[in-house]
Amino acid sequence: MSSICGANQKEYELDVISYHLNIEPEIHESYIKGTVTINFQISPNANSIVLNSGSLQIDSVAGKNVVGFRKNDDLLIIELSKREKRENEITIKYHGSPTKGLLFNSKLDQAYTVYFTSQWMICNDKPSDKATLNLNLLIPNGLKCIANGELIGVEKKERKTLFKWSQKYETPSYTYGFAIGNFKEESEKYKNIQLNYLSHTNSNDPLKKVFEETGNILHFFEEKSGVKYIQQSYSQILIGDHYQEMSGFSVLKNSYASFVLKDSSEIHLTSHELAHQWWGNMITCRSFEHFWLNEAFATFMSTAFSEYKFGKEKYESDISIYKGIYDDIIKRGKDKPLVFPNWDNPSRDDRNIVYYKGAYVLHLLRQELGDEEFWDGIKSYSKKFFGKSVITSDFQETMEKSSNRNLNAFFDEWIYKKG
Repeated sequence: MSSICGANQKEYELDVISYHLNIEPEIHESYIKGTVTINFQISPNANSIVLNSGSLQIDSVAGKNVVGFRKNDDLLIIELSKREKRENEITIKYHGSPTKGLLFNSKLDQAYTVYFTSQWMICNDKPSDKATLNLNLLIPNGLKCIANGELIGVEKKERKTLFKWSQKYETPSYTYGFAIGNFKEESEKYKNIQLNYLSHTNSNDPLKKVFEETGNILHFFEEKSGVKYIQQSYSQILIGDHYQEMSGFSVLKNSYASFVLKDSSEIHLTSHELAHQWWGNMITCRSFEHFWLNEAFATFMSTAFSEYKFGKEKYESDISIYKGIYDDIIKRGKDKPLVFPNWDNPSRDDRNIVYYKGAYVLHLLRQELGDEEFWDGIKSYSKKFFGKSVITSDFQETMEKSSNRNLNAFFDEWIYKKG
């Protein structure tokens, strides 16, 4: 959430309700132009709002209550007139050549988003500000695209095709994204959920082999969370050199396929990114100070699925690896609490703490409580906070209530203090 300088934060809290985005990526020019309409609420007394805009160039800002705008580094500051209602709507036209966040590959006619949403659309970057999204993508004829939510329309034009995607439930802006390319595609069903596997290079049979556990993973996370997967589809795309979960799909490195085909038990990335559809995308850290609630959970739940599928020995092997990473951090004097004072410029060790120390600590909590109380608590936490933003105390209080135990000593030792 953004707050206005000099104002009371609670009174001037920005709450984006929805984004309606039209975007036209030019793959061979590494260029985009877009128009985004943002519906939001803020105190009528606020005289401006602050949005994240990366290095994008702003062409215009229009709205009934807009009196001016300016760029300040990667922020877009929009000045507002006095008004009687909290509800507002603004439309921003922009263009740019992103150097991160949206990656282009002209040789393969590909483009995909990763990590930095505000580098390709104007938005509020705060993870606590969840909103719905309508995303219209105008791309060259013959290419496919995957984006958030449900594909609600396709319109053929002279040289390009307009794909219309709509996500009716709220997620944070970092989960927004798309992938465009000349993909080979395989699909199958898990219950009523369409599972899509896409790649530029892999033939159809290996694609199904790489992702053959997806339905089982979905079932496992539904059981452990007590919450059904809420989308109609889930897509996994082998593209480029990055990994990231987004709402309703994930992108994975091209090299991931050969890695899994060599060892079918090494599917942590499939299960980790899918775990984020619960822990991260829908149960979201309120601020990156509590980022471990996203990443440690996805890492641990991936390992828990490996235990379910491959047995206790695989689980213990994974936990031993996480402990080894953490022990090395301690040995080098780089340990930090899981609740970070800031997350502005995390180091490799910082990320390993959040992912691997965090997963190891969840394992220790499982040992502390025993399986029944631990998994009952995970289910209570997941059901209570699904679709909401959380901080560490929300997790602690839920686990204490579920187990009827005081966990202050455990959380003080393992989460709030250095090891």
